[in-house]
Amino acid sequence: MTVQQKVPDVSGLRAERVVVVSLMKSGTHLVQELMLALGYRIYGQSRIPQEIQPVLDEGTRDRIVRMVHGDQAADALGEQGEEAFRVGSDQAWEALGWAWQQRLGMPLVNRYGARLTQTELVEQAFRRTAGTPFSATPENTCWIIPELDIKKLDGKFVEEWAQTGEPRILFMYRDPRDMVLSMVNFLLGKTVQGFGNFSEFQVFHSILKSKGSLEERLLYALSDPAFPGSGDHERMLWLLNHPNVCSLSFEEMVGPQGGGSAEAQLDVVRRVIEFVGADADPEKTADGIFRRDSFSFFKGQIGSWREAFTPRVERLAHERLAKSLELYGYSA
Repeated sequence: MTVQQKVPDVSGLRAERVVVVSLMKSGTHLVQELMLALGYRIYGQSRIPQEIQPVLDEGTRDRIVRMVHGDQAADALGEQGEEAFRVGSDQAWEALGWAWQQRLGMPLVNRYGARLTQTELVEQAFRRTAGTPFSATPENTCWIIPELDIKKLDGKFVEEWAQTGEPRILFMYRDPRDMVLSMVNFLLGKTVQGFGNFSEFQVFHSILKSKGSLEERLLYALSDPAFPGSGDHERMLWLLNHPNVCSLSFEEMVGPQGGGSAEAQLDVVRRVIEFVGADADPEKTADGIFRRDSFSFFKGQIGSWREAFTPRVERLAHERLAKSLELYGYSA
């Protein structure tokens, strides 16, 4: 890790909402564990267990129902009793979450299908909340997403963030060579719980399974511009360079268990704690970050590509990834 990181100058108050942009296979489980340790609940596209998802108090539920359905419908729902209100507000929150993912530029139809992501309720939530700020979403929530394409972002979100510095945005990345290798292993189903729930992953799983060797699979992954994660480093370069984004790398976060250093891990944990304004002990917080039972975990080591890449793969990787390696401070 050679890119010098600085903590952006933000308010000392604890951030109520955080958006973590963690590139696919960059170590999302590490930053998720960090945000949990800092007291946040998690919302995102990966498999988020129920026990760590946002907990909505009665006031938040009422606010969400009114945003999605309007005051008259919210009052009518409230009159149906506590259980009906809980179910209805859960549905409204789910729809609001999908609507906001659209506003953040997520390719939902491609990954989950229109039947799930373009229901009447989701479309209603999107339409009725189009003018609402991100600050109207539930408090104490960390949104974890795999990308944040500036050309696909809702302009109102950009304006809100540019003018207020909220939500706080963290950007997680990794050596692109290790990310390619990790994605290949992930799509082959070598991780704890298989290769995830994005529809496109089924296609690339079949392609990789049809290849006879790891070399063939890596050569393919480096050649196909549609392969998951391809081009992400360059598309997200604006995040790496923005002064109000806190950037962190897998190599810093992983610590000694993943081939990094305790010093670098402690430093990045301190940086994040300061950035979000959390009241936490950096050393205690850093202790629980590395978890082997994460659903997407395989090896979680720095520089695994050095053992897996043949000379032929390494040449192609240098050809295809040279710009990203340079811009993110990784040596060739």
